[in-house]
Amino acid sequence: MTTAPEALRTFATFDGHGGKVSKRVEVLDHEPPVSPDGRYDGLVAVRGEHPLGALDERAADDSAELARGVASIGWVDPATLRDWYRPDRVVVSLLDARRSGLEPGVFADSRGRGRVRIDGREAHLAADGRPAFRALAGTADAPKADVPLPMDQVVRLVVVSSGVADTLTGASGVEIVTTPVTPVLSPGEYPVYADDVPGLPPRPASGRVLVAAAVLLNGSMHRVDRLDEPANTLWIERGGRVVPVAASDVGGDLVRYTATPV
Repeated sequence: MTTAPEALRTFATFDGHGGKVSKRVEVLDHEPPVSPDGRYDGLVAVRGEHPLGALDERAADDSAELARGVASIGWVDPATLRDWYRPDRVVVSLLDARRSGLEPGVFADSRGRGRVRIDGREAHLAADGRPAFRALAGTADAPKADVPLPMDQVVRLVVVSSGVADTLTGASGVEIVTTPVTPVLSPGEYPVYADDVPGLPPRPASGRVLVAAAVLLNGSMHRVDRLDEPANTLWIERGGRVVPVAASDVGGDLVRYTATPV
């Protein structure tokens, strides 16, 4: 298993079996073994559901058998991996954090508006039917409601935490974890903030809606079963089965949402 924290795990799409089978896999931080013939040179370890074509593939659980649908580990050429989903982590000193004005909280970096504080990690459905973050203006102790930030404008999600030790120096500092944001809203229940007024303090949610989603692929609509955001994977119904596709392969404009009051 990888030693990376849950929030910093790396995923990619692996094209195995001559490119005929594409699966989302986790890229592990294992060092390749040394062999006289050099067959492991430059390879990376991946973990997934039967990554066909991986070198020395074995079941991730020693008590399990190697079979389809069972998590396994093997070595692959990184050139066969695409759609990498790799969060970044930086720890800066408390002095540098104060100098840069870094405050603990959750933010979204957008192309049009720069860094914007958002109300938690949970996205919701905006009035125009698009996924959006509830954007906040002002200071952390006196926030004011801002216009919702559409997820198709978000470049990345930034979580700033204080009191974190630097792994190299051991000194206390401020941690900055940056992750890509999938421009797709996962099906489920979400809050409605219809009573928010820009420039005033945020108001409680005015209700909740049950959001269903479908994605348009190759001229056909497919129901979205779930979104695995850490793996950047969209699970959709196709041919009577629920199959994974890389969320980065699905543009936000290809997803249709239906919201029903709860």
